[in-house]
Amino acid sequence: MITRRHFLQAAAATLAAGSSLSYMHYWEPGWLEITHHSISFFKDKALPFKILFLADLHYSRFVPLTLISEAIALGVAQKPDLILLGGDYVLFDMPLNFSAFSDVLSPLAECAPTFACYGNHDRPVGTEKNRLIGEALKSAGITVLFNEATLISTQKQQFELVGAGDLWAGQCNPPGVNDASLSRLMLAHNPDSKERLHEEKWDLMLCGHTHGGQLHVPLIGEPFVPVADKRYVAGLNAFGERQIYTTRGVGNLHGLRLNCRPEVTMLELI
Repeated sequence: MITRRHFLQAAAATLAAGSSLSYMHYWEPGWLEITHHSISFFKDKALPFKILFLADLHYSRFVPLTLISEAIALGVAQKPDLILLGGDYVLFDMPLNFSAFSDVLSPLAECAPTFACYGNHDRPVGTEKNRLIGEALKSAGITVLFNEATLISTQKQQFELVGAGDLWAGQCNPPGVNDASLSRLMLAHNPDSKERLHEEKWDLMLCGHTHGGQLHVPLIGEPFVPVADKRYVAGLNAFGERQIYTTRGVGNLHGLRLNCRPEVTMLELI
């Protein structure tokens, strides 16, 4: 026999579960957070150098262009010196408007020099899907670094920026050092790339891929992180004498986030 007490307990549990699911799906995935971090990077004293870092935009049925546009507007308003994108730009789970996507991205390069690397959802370089993504980025004025290095030179400082190919695609093969006297920033989608790049010279690696775990369950942690080394799921972490920053990203998979808000990252290199 179902007593009134048992009925109320069941009703309360059902309501709590429903509220949690609603929060995970309808609220937190769109609740952007802008984070600020100061990182020691340059070998010589220099004026602070501001980088806007965005990753895992995941334009798809669950991540509308309006959310990506909002994230970009938040970042651009910080007046960065440089903008970096860490891969995974779209999901092919619905018809995509690449022209509209490019228009949404265009304020980035209008604000500051903008560079990008590819992620695992961007498919191996050389495929048709990758071509569509690359053309959208190029149309927005964004330069993709595919196992390439470039010199970033401003009145504030000089350093080398490297964009690595995606680890899961088997294309993570960045070039050697051009100038060993310069600090080197590595842009690599997956933080597990650090093992592949262990012997390479770099001082700071910027990554995405993890979505910060996307679902952070109290007392359990992040049960669905797609990396081997969970020490680098999110935030700034040491890798020997080097550092790795992993952003929680802007988009998501399956339209869910829990205790892991989407992130717009501002890094001040000093």
